Amino acid sequence: MTDTPGTAKTGNRPSGLPIAHAILGGIGGLVLVAVALVFVAGYEVARRNTTELIRDKAELIIGSIIEHTRAHLDPAHAQIAFLADLMTDPSVDLADKTAIGKLLTASLAAVPQVSVVAFVDPDLRVLRAFRNRPNESVSFADWSDSAYFQRTMAEVKNAGAAYWGELFVAEDTGQTFINIRVPLRRDGRFAGALIAGVSISDLSSFLGALGGNHTDNTFILSGQHSVLAHPRLLNGFPGLSDIRPLPALSELGDPVLARLWTAEQPAQISVPMRNGLKARIVDLEGETYVVLFRALTGFGKPAWLVGSYAPVGDAASQLQRLGLMPWIGLGILAVALALAVWLGRGLSRPILELASAARQIRYLNLDGAPTIGRSRFREVNEAANAFNAMIGGLRWFETYVPRSLVRRLIARGGEDPEQSEEREVTVLFTDIVGFTAFAEELPAPAVAAFLNEHFTLVAGCIEAEGGTVDKYMGDALMAFWGAPERQADHAERACRAALAIARAVEADNARRRNAGLPPIGLRIGMHSGPVIVGNIGAPGRVNYTIIGDVVNTAERLEGLARELLRQDTGVSTLVSGDTADRIGPGYDLSPVGSQHLRGRHEPISVFHLKA
Repeated sequence: MTDTPGTAKTGNRPSGLPIAHAILGGIGGLVLVAVALVFVAGYEVARRNTTELIRDKAELIIGSIIEHTRAHLDPAHAQIAFLADLMTDPSVDLADKTAIGKLLTASLAAVPQVSVVAFVDPDLRVLRAFRNRPNESVSFADWSDSAYFQRTMAEVKNAGAAYWGELFVAEDTGQTFINIRVPLRRDGRFAGALIAGVSISDLSSFLGALGGNHTDNTFILSGQHSVLAHPRLLNGFPGLSDIRPLPALSELGDPVLARLWTAEQPAQISVPMRNGLKARIVDLEGETYVVLFRALTGFGKPAWLVGSYAPVGDAASQLQRLGLMPWIGLGILAVALALAVWLGRGLSRPILELASAARQIRYLNLDGAPTIGRSRFREVNEAANAFNAMIGGLRWFETYVPRSLVRRLIARGGEDPEQSEEREVTVLFTDIVGFTAFAEELPAPAVAAFLNEHFTLVAGCIEAEGGTVDKYMGDALMAFWGAPERQADHAERACRAALAIARAVEADNARRRNAGLPPIGLRIGMHSGPVIVGNIGAPGRVNYTIIGDVVNTAERLEGLARELLRQDTGVSTLVSGDTADRIGPGYDLSPVGSQHLRGRHEPISVFHLKA
């Protein structure tokens, strides 16, 4: 006997008591009332306690940080003013470098937070004393040709007293300094200036040494978007200059501060603060943080924002009113408890198993996903059967779709999956040298096994640097950086991946030689620029990929490596000038000249990236 289409065998339906019948016939109404009452009470108590927490703790935390910050910087102000009074005495010869150098050096002993103090005469000749340079404790220089210090001296000359000037970056160390400046006058005439500098690294170290539970999250901002002091700046920050003397919030690497001005502020936490204190709420990866800050003036423009943040959960010990919640729902929950025992025991186990398995596959972690067993409840059995079938389908799915790409697209949330956009990326192509001749000498299974091992090695290096493997083409591979998520350092990531591939191939070649197998050679081409990125294809079959001239140019560079470098083993890498312009120092780039590439009218500059 056969089933007709559109019908299902009754015997195949999961057996058991329907969950809806158990809830409706038992404790549904009582539990609903109990949960509603507990929620309302809990919400009100939590809101009241959180409000009081912010109000009571804000002034204590931020006031302490501001007090210590002033105590750290005010002595520098007092010392340089005292030094200025000494040097205005006519008995001090301002032209005597030795005597002035001793005065400057002695002043450093009184204020350990000052890293450098300098005397600048009206002709912009500078005598500096350094704290941490035993081989060059005092130095002399001529800054008369510096437009920056010409403007600075004009500003100091018009100043009436010591003041905090604009930030500057030391060219020799790359360190950013906050600095205090004071004019020197004798008999009413301008005789020079004193400048003392405190590095932001020292200020960050000082904040980190204050002690307490919030020191790792303490910060000072210059304005709203530049970071002046933070534990992450203990060793400075690369790439700073007089034009950009401070890192931006988004560059610091602190995810809470990066969201400070973009996060919404829930109304229940938005309470009036006293004495200029402000609070913001940042939700990050399931954790809620309270950020407290207050403006600190008197240290130049823009005003500083001094603050600290901590998880709301840190205040759990102070939410004593939450003990009221169990009493409110105790009577109702006591009645519900007896009816819930039998249902809870039978229902919790399969649901917990299902939830645990779902968490493992949330980001396509299918290797350890368990098989869900049967329970007494029909709906749970139906969900388990569907879940088990889904696991099997996903295992096939991840074989053909890059798991890392899917995870990144999932992380993007609710963005339109069909929307394409222009994006700055770096594209990388690889190709095995002489693969055709190599493959002709091997049976098909051996060729497939070799390519699988090779692509596993190369793809691992790419994904370790956050790259996306776009496609495999025979013995070639295409990858890119800068999408789906934006990566400001996409060119550097690609270069690091190329160098990692070179090291991995060399190690693999050593293994092959030891095994009596021939080593392989690999060509790599890289180019950076704008492309169109998104889901490309027909509605029933799309690829998340990139299109544009950048892709073609990267592929041409990979082919050009065969003509210019001619290496049969190891890795030969060519990068375009556009890619080379986007990476910092520390890479061994050898120019190979301006090259004409097939399909392009204009030549491009090409460099050999050496491992």
